[in-house]
Amino acid sequence: MAIIRVRKSNLMMKKKKKSISLKEISKASFETALSSHNVTLEDDNNGCGIHSSSSWVKSLLLGRGAYGSVYLGRSKTLHTCERAIKTAEISHASSLMHEARILIRLQSPFIVRCYGEEIAREDCSTQYNLILEYCSGKTIADLIEDNNGELFESDAKVFARDVLSGLTYLHDNNIVHCDIKPDNLLLSPTDQRFRSTGYLTKIGDFGLSMEKGSLEYGNGYGHKRGTTRYAAPELMGHGFVDFGADVWAFGCTVLEMLSGVSVWGEYGDLAFDDWVNLIGHSDRMPHVPAWLSTEALDFLSRCLERDINKRWSTHELKNHPFVLL
Repeated sequence: MAIIRVRKSNLMMKKKKKSISLKEISKASFETALSSHNVTLEDDNNGCGIHSSSSWVKSLLLGRGAYGSVYLGRSKTLHTCERAIKTAEISHASSLMHEARILIRLQSPFIVRCYGEEIAREDCSTQYNLILEYCSGKTIADLIEDNNGELFESDAKVFARDVLSGLTYLHDNNIVHCDIKPDNLLLSPTDQRFRSTGYLTKIGDFGLSMEKGSLEYGNGYGHKRGTTRYAAPELMGHGFVDFGADVWAFGCTVLEMLSGVSVWGEYGDLAFDDWVNLIGHSDRMPHVPAWLSTEALDFLSRCLERDINKRWSTHELKNHPFVLL
């Protein structure tokens, strides 16, 4: 049974964002996951699982979602080392384990780096911790909100160029992210001599990602995942997941950076079936302000193309005048 999660948008037009998630981990696959981490669920005298303590001290709560919480963590041995610690009780950590399997092998400056994982005893519970790069600049969604939806087009171009580089890397490695949106694009502060915005944009949150060619992916059909507001027509209408779904969601994200309001915001907060009808089975398109530059309008039209066969790939988009230096 699919699980629908709801998140609040950080944008000017605050709407609930429904996401379609991974299935809950089965008992057999859960036991397999534990075995792969050399974990047994024996009890000590206090009824707690016998595991080593965490090598990280969690401090500031950075966020909380359907699959766990994210904390700022500091190493117990290297006190100056800070990481983002994604954590969940072990029996509810299937999504984080899936994210770890994807992230652990990815190496790109435009992808949040994974430093490993651990299972540890914390406060008489068994926690799964995913150790990630800490991006202290928050997210694109935060930046849009902090600037009252008024990002300069020149800055949006830089952010878009970074995300395209990350998506191209993912697609070249047969990974479909499946949940591109402003909340999942993290900002890492950098020297303005190298980035005019002062940030390097990194793609994060791989809990819903899929690998083409995997048993889970199959022929690409029958999947319902991602955040409804950013979901592509073929995904909402037919449950089809491919690289084009990321391109559509990326186009929605660039549109929000340029316009400052939620994509499809004029329709308010719809029930799931209404989203399916609007995005998957109608001929309607997200509202694109006419005052945007000619280059921006053309770029968005290449991303927000209902026909997946006509939608541009990330390689084609990287050569569009809108994102060229």
